[in-house]
Amino acid sequence: MVSQISITILVPICLSGWIGWWLDGQFHTQIWFVVMIVLGIGAAFRNVYYLTKSFYSEDMKKEHERLQYIEELKKQGQERARREEMEHASEVTKDTAQK
Repeated sequence: MVSQISITILVPICLSGWIGWWLDGQFHTQIWFVVMIVLGIGAAFRNVYYLTKSFYSEDMKKEHERLQYIEELKKQGQERARREEMEHASEVTKDTAQK
């Protein structure tokens, strides 16, 4: 993954820098290199974003499923505690009625 990210960053920057350098030579200017480098950096960060987005979306999905499972366990525990509390209350009521 690290080598893929580094290639994803380096290729657009180097390629756009080379194109900017070539355009500066063709038109005898000095602005195209800077413009193309800025575009290459933007393209590199965009590529890294899309590359890592898919990688982290799978982790986020798994984490969401774990959190959902934990919430379900909490709800089950709360329901069990309510049932036990109601059973205890009914036993106390029966004991009081018997006396």
